[in-house]
Amino acid sequence: MKSQHLFLLKLSVITVFLGRAYQHLFWDVPYRTFIWNEKHLAPILKSFFGLEWKDYANSLAVDAKIQFGIKLIGLFFVALAVLVYFLNSRNFNYFKIPIAIGGFWQILLALLFTKESFFQIGQFFEYTLQIALPFLLLYVFSTNFRLSRFILVVKLAIGFTFFAHGLYALGFYPVPGNFIDMTISVLHTNESNARLFLLFVGILDILIFPLLFVKSISKYVLIYAAFWGFLTAIARIIAHFDSNFISQIMHQYSFEFVVRASNFIIPLLTFFILHKLLLEQKQQQYCPKDNNNWSNQTNKNSA
Repeated sequence: MKSQHLFLLKLSVITVFLGRAYQHLFWDVPYRTFIWNEKHLAPILKSFFGLEWKDYANSLAVDAKIQFGIKLIGLFFVALAVLVYFLNSRNFNYFKIPIAIGGFWQILLALLFTKESFFQIGQFFEYTLQIALPFLLLYVFSTNFRLSRFILVVKLAIGFTFFAHGLYALGFYPVPGNFIDMTISVLHTNESNARLFLLFVGILDILIFPLLFVKSISKYVLIYAAFWGFLTAIARIIAHFDSNFISQIMHQYSFEFVVRASNFIIPLLTFFILHKLLLEQKQQQYCPKDNNNWSNQTNKNSA
């Protein structure tokens, strides 16, 4: 893979890990949906630790240990971001296991967020890109890397992410209150118009999935996905921005932008790759004897 493209892929993985790190270190993560679930956890505590639920739930020492463990997970994500930055073919065998663990942890977080939302399956698929990215990065450095497979998986991940987001905007699931609030705040409109706007962009979100696989227009769909992905990410900050409380606003909402940055970085990356492939194809038409095309080079591991 070209170094510029690899940089964007690494950047997207780093933003996921750093965003989750900040969330673990300073804000709420839905581990409580399991940690404080008496129905599921009480039997485990009783059988393996001889601890009654009341003693567990009321123990300040237990709570302190839980919070300390969450902070450690946050530091682990910081370390993963550093590993991703320095990842290359020489250290791949050493770094691949912790990065893969980071990928599996994204699955766990997606499941917890889904449980927190009363098992709305669309909630899980909203995190498809965040789940896929660590594994896609490892795939790029693997010996069986194929660009065509990479593009296919990336398109599927983008499609699922935007499709799931569209289900909420359309009202297939209850429209989240923060969607409406952010729309009202950013567009300076009323609730009725905000719901109409969300309905419209929800339809577009749904259409992104199938249109990504229409070869003649896929590049334009990717440009729109990058544009809309950026707007939905930055809206977390803009909607709550107050010049009198800049540091507080950035502390509270900047990680939400960072963790969603892959929603516009990856569509851009895919656009650049497809554009490069198209240029190579055109060059081959004029120079058919030149077999040193870029798409073959991408099957080699990056240094």
